[in-house]
Amino acid sequence: MTTGASRVFGLDLMRATAILVVVFWHCADVLADPGARRIFPTFFDGVDLFFVLSGYLIGGILLKYAAMEDVPLWRRMSDFWQRRWLRTLPNYYLFLVLNILLVYWGVAGGKLNHNTWGYAFFLQSVWKPLSLFFWESWSLAVEEWFYVLFPVALFGLLRLARTRSRYVFLWVVLVFLVAPLLVRLEMVHDIRSKVEMESSLRSLVIARMDTIAFGLLAAWLHHHRAVLWRRSRLFLFLVGAALLFISNAAYGQDTLYYSTTWYFSLSALSMAMLLPLLSSWVAVPRFGAPVVFVSRVSYALYLVHQPLRAYWNRLLVGQEGADGLALYFGYWAVSFVLAWLVYRFWEKRFMDMRDRIGKRILGGALTASS
Repeated sequence: MTTGASRVFGLDLMRATAILVVVFWHCADVLADPGARRIFPTFFDGVDLFFVLSGYLIGGILLKYAAMEDVPLWRRMSDFWQRRWLRTLPNYYLFLVLNILLVYWGVAGGKLNHNTWGYAFFLQSVWKPLSLFFWESWSLAVEEWFYVLFPVALFGLLRLARTRSRYVFLWVVLVFLVAPLLVRLEMVHDIRSKVEMESSLRSLVIARMDTIAFGLLAAWLHHHRAVLWRRSRLFLFLVGAALLFISNAAYGQDTLYYSTTWYFSLSALSMAMLLPLLSSWVAVPRFGAPVVFVSRVSYALYLVHQPLRAYWNRLLVGQEGADGLALYFGYWAVSFVLAWLVYRFWEKRFMDMRDRIGKRILGGALTASS
């Protein structure tokens, strides 16, 4: 778990790394000197790291709920969803309204039309991309649909099957690993360029849920193969790091078939292999406070940095040298300040409600926080 007094530093490190990479590449146009952009590797996808980590965390929670056979099914599902939605929806709808206003006022790019309502129900990238505005929200649509579909499939099969819950969980995970890959293998023939793929298939819910499923597979192994998980953590980390480099370095226009299909599977697998070691790094080291802070505000920062960039680019017009560099670092500073304000005065208020609601739903049974 990663909230309250039970934070795991290794997972905070993963989350902080993911958001820093995402913001860096999204704000590349804010940096006047293109050469300085090379300090980050081009083969690393921060959003995918978010997906894998999210899958690992919710996987642990769902495994606990699946084993609570004395608690009615509807109570377990209701508690899972209230926790997820109080964690994700308040920030999402706050920034959905903000992005609509920024487009309406002409501050940010994009357009509004009769399809804008689809964003309220996370329909912007289910089977076809709806690229009107708020483009970074595609990843939130992938997660929200996964939060709905996976528990429904899991608990539905638990009710019908007569086998142990651990195997039902694994079967459902395997379905979510294979189905998106099959979708990509079917769609690859219509993709003509990497740019086209990144603006369409990469953001589709039906083609990307396997990245989260790899995190759930890691959670299953952690819970049901604990000895193997612990003993092999260093080996898996080294292999995962090497595979992460190789699989992502091969990504590109020249390897379009691979980049559209197997890349997403191999990249997610390599990230999941980092979890055994990093999930065992519990204590916060001396240098760890900034990492924990970045991890804590990462969701707010993900939503803050793009609207701010729309405004900040106006300040950069005609700015070069030291002035441009100062504005670039100022962008980062303001992004962190705004993210902290959103976290402290909005996001955290809803997160703090989850335990109280959970106790009412589960009737005193053990709750899990995330």
